[in-house]
Amino acid sequence: MTHVQCMVLIPAGPATVREYLDDTIDSINHHMTVSHCTVALLDDSREGRFDDIGAAFPNVVVIKAADYHEGTGSVKRGSLFSKEIRALKQLMEQHRFDILLKMDTDTLIIGDSPQSDVLAFMERHPRVGMVGAFTRRGDGSDKALAMAVKGSRLTEEMGLRNGFKNLSLMRTLRRLVRRAEDHGYTRGDTCTGGAYFVSSSAVQSMLKNGFLDLTVLRYSKLSEDSLMALLCSACGYRLSDMPEDSNVLAINWRGLPMPLEALVSTNKKIVHSIKDSDAVVEADVRAFFRKRRQKRYNTSPPANS
Repeated sequence: MTHVQCMVLIPAGPATVREYLDDTIDSINHHMTVSHCTVALLDDSREGRFDDIGAAFPNVVVIKAADYHEGTGSVKRGSLFSKEIRALKQLMEQHRFDILLKMDTDTLIIGDSPQSDVLAFMERHPRVGMVGAFTRRGDGSDKALAMAVKGSRLTEEMGLRNGFKNLSLMRTLRRLVRRAEDHGYTRGDTCTGGAYFVSSSAVQSMLKNGFLDLTVLRYSKLSEDSLMALLCSACGYRLSDMPEDSNVLAINWRGLPMPLEALVSTNKKIVHSIKDSDAVVEADVRAFFRKRRQKRYNTSPPANS
């Protein structure tokens, strides 16, 4: 049984660009250090595209995603979440970690030890189990309306009309929502899925309550971040933003939250999304932060020692 400070879970599918995935992992290892984190790559490519990644990154473990026979490259939201919680349960059989970071391939780590910042916050607020872009986005805009829409979708999915299609899913969602609302949850609450942290105690509680076995959630149309927030809340934990004066996260659903220079000057340490409809944008963003990492390599020992 190994122990690391941070377990980083990254889903990767058929559309993942290997060069960009390597760059994302390099950003993790540079700023979070190899000795402090394990990267769990959830391989949903069905092609073994990432089997050799451990040769370049010794702290990466590859987990084959469950095959729910939904078709190669499926993007069903509940299906992805079910694959994630199955992978989490598998990881917990071999690893112990203080905090979980779930992030997408179009997320970059751009500052040192963001996990330590979030862990320190959680230690001061032990009932907080999930930290990310909760009530506000990385650009500072309010998320209330977007979460209200998600809440309406949840209410619809746990209603009788959908219950006739999948009674087990309806009952499971109703049970989870009832438990979560007892702990202050509001339907639609979520931390934006590009990158969010979950405490070890919250993950352990999900395991203890059997929530990591809820494969029926693969039939849900809810986003994976919404489902993670629901499980977290059903275990009695709260969601939170980082304090505004020490928020190292810059997480938007789409597009850069702020200009590159502003990300640096405001001490942001995780940014999403660097992907853009213009492919040149992602390449330029990656080049900008890769150059910053290389400059540090040339002036000081690498951070992944």
